[in-house]
Amino acid sequence: MFKNTAKCFAILSVLLLSGCAQILTAEQSAPEINFSTTEKPLTIAVIDKREYVVNNDKKPAFEGLIRSALGIPYSYNTPTNEAMSVYLTNRLLAGFGKRGIKAESVETSPNMSIDSTVTQVSKNGSKSIIFVLHEWKYDYHTLSDNSWYNLDLMILDENGNQKLVKNFTGENDIPGGAIVNEMQLIYKQRFETIFKDPEVIQALNL
Repeated sequence: MFKNTAKCFAILSVLLLSGCAQILTAEQSAPEINFSTTEKPLTIAVIDKREYVVNNDKKPAFEGLIRSALGIPYSYNTPTNEAMSVYLTNRLLAGFGKRGIKAESVETSPNMSIDSTVTQVSKNGSKSIIFVLHEWKYDYHTLSDNSWYNLDLMILDENGNQKLVKNFTGENDIPGGAIVNEMQLIYKQRFETIFKDPEVIQALNL
């Protein structure tokens, strides 16, 4: 009975959080890029190095936890069930595309090394941006509704040389509304903040 009650609470939580809201597309939740439209093509890669994904405790699509009224955690994936690296990459590509900047992506996997990722993105002969996710999740329940991120941003020149490596870490409260969309808007804001960083702008020579 306890298990059935907990399960019912979890289902109810999902219904209350997502409701009948239409899930935002990559284009609708893409970060606004304020770069010059004359900027040369870019190569983008997002590599998921979250410890619980690398050790197979969570799937690559893992996005966060929703807890029942009893505090029991239930894991939830991205709304599209895409790996988080793919999910975020698609939104980044959409953002650059809206700005008229040609961007290509390189597919990664959690067991892929950083060096291998650098080698892959450098093959295109363009400037590259690599996001290394160390933490990226939410924990939604009655007493708390926070989300956390910890990532390294790497910017490489056309020859694969590092121009910048910078860490971005933070925490965001989750506003009321459908969590599947609220999280996308939080991700949008995170990337917009990163791309407004003076060191990032300088490294990209924008």
